[in-house]
Amino acid sequence: MTSDSNLSLCFRCAKALVVVALLGLLGGRAQAVSGYDTFNKMPASSFSKEDTAMMMARVDQALKAEKDGETLEWKNDATPASGSVTPLARYTSDGLACRRLRIVNAYGSNKAQGVYKFCEKPAGKWKLIGPDAAPG
Repeated sequence: MTSDSNLSLCFRCAKALVVVALLGLLGGRAQAVSGYDTFNKMPASSFSKEDTAMMMARVDQALKAEKDGETLEWKNDATPASGSVTPLARYTSDGLACRRLRIVNAYGSNKAQGVYKFCEKPAGKWKLIGPDAAPG
């Protein structure tokens, strides 16, 4: 896979994370404004394209990592953005290879984290399935 296609995959994955975050926050029409306000307070909402690309490069690396539990950190010296990605348990779902990742993001003192499920579909291409409710 070329670096351009990896970057494209990274941005698609980042967009999916944003959608997941918004879906988790928006319970209904009455909460739409407060949910959007909450998302705007999340670190990733302040990320530049470079910040997002750095984070997603670590997500890609974590999905391919052989070992669970080894935290991959990133930091953009040009902005206050930083974070880490930790590969967690692998599992199989509907015949697909899947993996959980803990993703921690910060923009200055604003920090957030979550555990997300990804599955390989088709082989070699990972798809965000959604947030993981299980403790990570």
